[in-house]
Amino acid sequence: GTGRRIVYSKSLQKVWVTDSAGALIKEHRISGRLAWCDPLPGHSQVFSRSRYTFSIANPSIIWGYMVRFTKGCNGGNIGFHEIPTNKITGNKEQTEAQLGTPLSGGCVRQAVSDAIWIWNWAYVGTKVVVLA
Repeated sequence: GTGRRIVYSKSLQKVWVTDSAGALIKEHRISGRLAWCDPLPGHSQVFSRSRYTFSIANPSIIWGYMVRFTKGCNGGNIGFHEIPTNKITGNKEQTEAQLGTPLSGGCVRQAVSDAIWIWNWAYVGTKVVVLA
């Protein structure tokens, strides 16, 4: 692709961010999902953002810095966000050391610092490219 965008590689469990000239300005490891449709490879764009949110399937799982860009197999939102926390136990769903491993139910988990960076950079309409 070209222009200002986020590129998410499911197979490499990595994200790259490019500016409007196509120059690489950031890259980091993530934890996504390898399922063929969560999310589907292709082009989309950021359609909403929430500073805080939770899992509809399990409301005790919470996270911040949600940047939504597509829908999953079952119609749920998929986006970039920090590693979720179980609000009952206070435990994270994974460690930052585990980033790079596909442990998510569909979204793209990031270290808090990376989630904040994406949150600040990716406004509604930002292009997102998903690679298999």
